[in-house]
Amino acid sequence: MNHNLEHIKQDYQNIKVPDSLKRQVETSISQAKSDLEREQLPKRLGKGRNTIFRSWLARSCFAAAAAALLLTFLINVSAPIAHAMEQIPVLGAVVKVVNFRIYWSQNKQMEANIKVPEVRIEDMDGKEMGEASKSMNDKIQEYTDEIIAAYEADVKASGGEGTQAVDLDYEVVTDNDKLFSLWFHQTVVMAGANQLEKVYHIDKKTGNMITLKDLFKDGADYIAPISQNIKEQMKIQMEQDESKAYWLDDEVDEWNFKEISEDVDFYINESGKLVIIFDEYEVAPGYMGVVSFEIPTEVVQPIVKEGYLLE
Repeated sequence: MNHNLEHIKQDYQNIKVPDSLKRQVETSISQAKSDLEREQLPKRLGKGRNTIFRSWLARSCFAAAAAALLLTFLINVSAPIAHAMEQIPVLGAVVKVVNFRIYWSQNKQMEANIKVPEVRIEDMDGKEMGEASKSMNDKIQEYTDEIIAAYEADVKASGGEGTQAVDLDYEVVTDNDKLFSLWFHQTVVMAGANQLEKVYHIDKKTGNMITLKDLFKDGADYIAPISQNIKEQMKIQMEQDESKAYWLDDEVDEWNFKEISEDVDFYINESGKLVIIFDEYEVAPGYMGVVSFEIPTEVVQPIVKEGYLLE
């Protein structure tokens, strides 16, 4: 077998590449590198990938054609490589923040600055998935409308004599092959400041919105192991840092953190780990601010659906 492979290798290495094709390949590769540098690849995995790939592919078809011989050779003689090629996931929906509006209001000492993004969900052919886009945008509209309504009610109740500042901003916190997550940061400043967080998620395979339970196998108890791990992290943090405090063993039992709720906010970080988020005052005193806990994947490994988390 090794003897045959050596002959195949020698035959392959002895293939003469025509000078004209060689020059075309070298020119295409050089052009592709230059184009890729100008494109400024995004930092987050997957963001803008389709656009860049199509641009590169169109300009370097000769390079791809020349490489095809080697690619075919590897697949034919190497079962592990062929299997790896089969495992490449099929790309699903593409999610973009295409627009945003700003609600701005000022009434004496009361002010609001609220950003309302609009999301577009497209299939692999670039066609909008209308129902999916509408579902996401309706949720965003409902959420931001509640914040605006609360602010306007406070303005009315104060008779223009109140002091308040409401700010809402957002960021794309996850954008990979599996998930798109939009994280809203709300700050309300009155006598003090209060921070509130909200994260919306889209499964790119289906284009549908999902919640935490959708990351796990049907019927699986994900609340207990995640909650237990969070409690352990809280205890360790308090033992290692006297300035940290969580409502875990407080005399007022109703304040104590017992378990996460089904609608708890979360996201998947760049390391592929699940991160649970708590608003200010939710599980700790206000000076702790918004707190979060990265959950080791092994804690939920037996029950998590494939592809969402990394070990």
